[in-house]
Amino acid sequence: MNVLTKRLALAGALLIAGAGLSACGVADTVEETVEQVSAATTLAKGVPGRTTPAFHYSVKGGQQSFSGVLDAPHKSVTSDFFEKIPDSEMTLTMKFLVIEKQAWAKIAFDNAPAGAGLPKFPKKWMKLDQGKLSKDSAEDLTYAGETDPGYVSTLLTAAADLKETGTGTYAGTTDLTKSTEAEIVDADTLKALGEKAKAVPLEVTLDGAGRVTRAVVKIPAAGKAKAVTYEVVYDQYGKASPIQAPADAVAATADAYELLNG
Repeated sequence: MNVLTKRLALAGALLIAGAGLSACGVADTVEETVEQVSAATTLAKGVPGRTTPAFHYSVKGGQQSFSGVLDAPHKSVTSDFFEKIPDSEMTLTMKFLVIEKQAWAKIAFDNAPAGAGLPKFPKKWMKLDQGKLSKDSAEDLTYAGETDPGYVSTLLTAAADLKETGTGTYAGTTDLTKSTEAEIVDADTLKALGEKAKAVPLEVTLDGAGRVTRAVVKIPAAGKAKAVTYEVVYDQYGKASPIQAPADAVAATADAYELLNG
């Protein structure tokens, strides 16, 4: 069903449902619905796809923050994770570079005190042997067609009341119960949010070429969780640094496989 057919179907359903309304009221409702469909279509077209040139991305405010470069046409992606160790000054840094079925990693415990007993890893990229990774890790470290690391398309699929609020800016709501794969909030927070989870504020921005550059979900406080803003930024379209296999990589250590395999 194309967009025009969807609009006609929605308009027809509203006309039937609103038969008891005044002509003016029906017209206003139909116009509003068409506007929502138009906004949703425009935004969907702006989400990165398989032919989108390499771009930089960052995802913050979810269960895990990360950033990197994604180059779908060349089936490659980089991902940088920084995890603060609770009750310490240490940070676990993990960087991954994936080209099709090949993967490399850099791992470090920053600010680790002497005598902490933590493993030390090479400063160079470590080439990972897929045969030594667990099934889940091997799947995670293989390019599998990813195009939208921040799950903007999922947020839009679960969105409602989308309207253009300015040049290239749109707002509406999204249903977090329909986007759990994005791991924006954990199960406890989702449960604590209750009905509020089904309509949290969503804002999306497009650049002059109609591409998504920013998506923001504002999640209210619930239960033990504080209010948080989930933010996805896509930029440097066609200008991000090319992803290339490291020329001086070393073999991954046993400690690296132990950490990655959990």
